[in-house]
Amino acid sequence: MYNTDCFWFTGYKPCQFKRPCPKCPHYKPVGKRIVIVSLDAMGAVLRSTCLLEPILRKHPDAHITWITLPGCKALLAHNPHIHRLLTVEAATLATLLFLQFDILYAVDKSIEAGALAEQIHAKEKWGFGLYPTGVIRPFSKEATYGYQIGLDDQLKFYQNQQSETQIITEAMGLEWKRDSYVLTLLAEEKAEVQRRRAQLAAALPTPPAGFLGYNTGCSLLFSYKRFTVERAIAMIASWRKRFPSHAVVLLGGREDTERQRLMKAAFSEDPYVINTPTEEGLRSGILWMDTSDVVFSGCSLGMHIAIGLKKQVVAWFGVSCIQEIDLYDRGVKIQSPVVCSPCWKKTCDNEPKCYDVVPLLEIENAVQTCLQP
Repeated sequence: MYNTDCFWFTGYKPCQFKRPCPKCPHYKPVGKRIVIVSLDAMGAVLRSTCLLEPILRKHPDAHITWITLPGCKALLAHNPHIHRLLTVEAATLATLLFLQFDILYAVDKSIEAGALAEQIHAKEKWGFGLYPTGVIRPFSKEATYGYQIGLDDQLKFYQNQQSETQIITEAMGLEWKRDSYVLTLLAEEKAEVQRRRAQLAAALPTPPAGFLGYNTGCSLLFSYKRFTVERAIAMIASWRKRFPSHAVVLLGGREDTERQRLMKAAFSEDPYVINTPTEEGLRSGILWMDTSDVVFSGCSLGMHIAIGLKKQVVAWFGVSCIQEIDLYDRGVKIQSPVVCSPCWKKTCDNEPKCYDVVPLLEIENAVQTCLQP
């Protein structure tokens, strides 16, 4: 009576076509059942969406399940290539370990993700798993380079010239064609972005020529990926002088609330410096970022969101590796001129700090390049 192998069938309620299974013209048997394990960090999860199109090129009839942490769900919501989105929680763990798949792609190199990847039932496993001793291991020879680059600072910091998207795509045994991230906005979300842009413009004395977005925050684990408040204020002042017809939009999350308040306070008499809400949730934050024409950011979740939205991006690098990030020919990358970069350190005793010596003029010129038609 039922086509339980159909792409649209769940066994829970009528599918989207609401027709009886026998002789249904929409019957579509699943080719491969595929699961992707990409838990965190959030920017890395969004970056891992570059795997979706290579997977579907290789397995066009695949049904894709993505397993992640609850905080990353908003980054993957409404993605047309993800057919089932599951989060790792106590209530779902039994489900994750019961389901069976043809192929597993495990992206993260972590104990938690590796242990989960080892326990999931799949005929083929690509990427990274875990020995019972707690040591991360590659599932196949294709993941060897991605494995080595995490163990050799000389290789990672100086010798490697491949982007992270290339490294993880090839580690999964997939063909790399420089596929971009997949971050999807619904039609009503796109309309909300336009409404917000219009609202911002209407509140100004003269409609601006455009909006320059400044992603103010970064991971709390790597605080050196962001400017100090004082440095940010100096940069915004330079923008207001160089681009007087453009408004500056401050973009950040809950942890950036106080920083943005201080930045806006320095321009309390300038309505063209706009402080956007920081506590409306990640999905709303994505929409606020989409109001901008150019986004300036450190190597952070905000940068990855801007890449996913296909914005023009000016990204600066100090702690992290500049060569690992692909802006897809939409923007400019700036390397902090300190001799110790990159380092991936969470604390630093060196002076000056990498964020203090990124030339403001170089940032201005990069923004100017991004504004050119």
